[in-house]
Amino acid sequence: MGILIRKDVWKLSAISTWEPTILWYAKAVGEMSGRPATDPTSWRFQGGVHGYSKQSDPLVKAGPIPAKAVQDKFWKKCQHGSWFFVPWHRMYLGFFEQIVRAAVTKLGGPADWTLPFWNYSDSSNPNARKLPPAFREAKLPDGSPNPLFAINGVNILRAPLVNAGDASAIPAKDVDLTACLSATFFSPKTDATAGDLGFGGPATGPNHDGHFFGPKTVERLPHNAIHMDVGGNTTLGWMTDPDTAALDPIFWLHHANIDRLWSVWNNLSSSNTNPSGTVNVGGHNISWGTTVKFAFNDAAGKAVSMTPSQVVDTKTTPFKYDYENTKSLVAATAKALTGLRRGVMPSQRRAEMVGASTKKVKLTGSPRTTSVAVHKPSGPAKPRGKTTRKASAVAALEKTYLQIENVVSKKSVATYEVYVNLPADADPAQYEDHHAGSLHLFGVRNASTKSAEHSGSGLNFSLDITDIAEALKAKNMWEDENVDVTFVPRGEGGQRRAVVQEHDPITIGRISIYRQ
Repeated sequence: MGILIRKDVWKLSAISTWEPTILWYAKAVGEMSGRPATDPTSWRFQGGVHGYSKQSDPLVKAGPIPAKAVQDKFWKKCQHGSWFFVPWHRMYLGFFEQIVRAAVTKLGGPADWTLPFWNYSDSSNPNARKLPPAFREAKLPDGSPNPLFAINGVNILRAPLVNAGDASAIPAKDVDLTACLSATFFSPKTDATAGDLGFGGPATGPNHDGHFFGPKTVERLPHNAIHMDVGGNTTLGWMTDPDTAALDPIFWLHHANIDRLWSVWNNLSSSNTNPSGTVNVGGHNISWGTTVKFAFNDAAGKAVSMTPSQVVDTKTTPFKYDYENTKSLVAATAKALTGLRRGVMPSQRRAEMVGASTKKVKLTGSPRTTSVAVHKPSGPAKPRGKTTRKASAVAALEKTYLQIENVVSKKSVATYEVYVNLPADADPAQYEDHHAGSLHLFGVRNASTKSAEHSGSGLNFSLDITDIAEALKAKNMWEDENVDVTFVPRGEGGQRRAVVQEHDPITIGRISIYRQ
């Protein structure tokens, strides 16, 4: 069998809601869902590989789960907030696709079946941000229950607007690829956790509960955004929680698209290379490509392991696949990003904190504003040398980052919009030039729980506010000595509201300003 091609689910859906690739996927999901959770090729087992919690298991009545030794080896292994995020998920999808393909052929389907991807960023398709229709149908064409809508009789919990096929459920800015595809490196050359963390995220050891998300990290946007949009801010849908996300069949099409974006980024520029060499993390030299092996099960249920170095090129991995339209996307994106890629390569020197809030911020459903006093950099970000033309060019590349640190919550997953220097009592919708980004809290509850492996210190977000600061300076709405930061709750359909339904506190430990 040659190189297999993964196809756009919306192009397939344009042919028919139940185009054969989609229908066979639904049938295979039904087949796998009927297998016991102790079977590595079952739907429940494959979901557990990503994450598992008995307390949040919607299929807890489906039967016994694997023994603890098996869980310890294979379950709760998803990599988040780490440079292992994209390679681990590429491995995960590869073995999952093999398992589904085996189920498809068992049911009489094609031996070359491939997993579709959901291209929600396709500006040429007005339906792109809608949940594909087959995932919204309660029944298959033969009248039997649709496994893309319900698993073992349990309806998949999603945001109501998503299941209604409403495009407003996923705001356009949540699928904007400008940031991640403008990244000029995969990961910092040090164990930095502030400032620009590249396309792939910071260098870490194996990291199940995500912690650090950079302004250009593909995991922050669109990955985390889609999880939260599909699952819903307040419905606690399956996609909002890493422990249940992979039970929703749309999860796999979402991650196929994230995997595709890694290929797109690699192909966008000859300098967009994957990590090489080692980085010292916590006193240990870690090679992204070869230090860590990750365990999975193949289509026969046999235990296998892989390193990131084995999956850097989709066409030469053991899975041997490609995507149908990465080249056209690369061409369009390259044109759009031409201006962002001109000039000197941005520095990967360490970011320096130049200001921080002194009190925690609690979000419960209403806007909150806090102020951060800022001082001039005196360490790594301090300007060096005389003010020459060359020095001025380097200074122009200096960046300003807003760091939202130690975001914790045991129950809430609401999304908040972040603004800087928003005038008092202003309508945020009228001040888009003050908008710094969104806090999509995928995984916050896990990251807030202390365990033997994790401190429970929550999630951390780095937002690039360099351009915002320059634009506001021109309007006399920015002072280098002080920055006001406002958090505005997001309502259903992406609306920014003065108040949403009150929720359990989301606590922000610190808000800081970094220069790099």
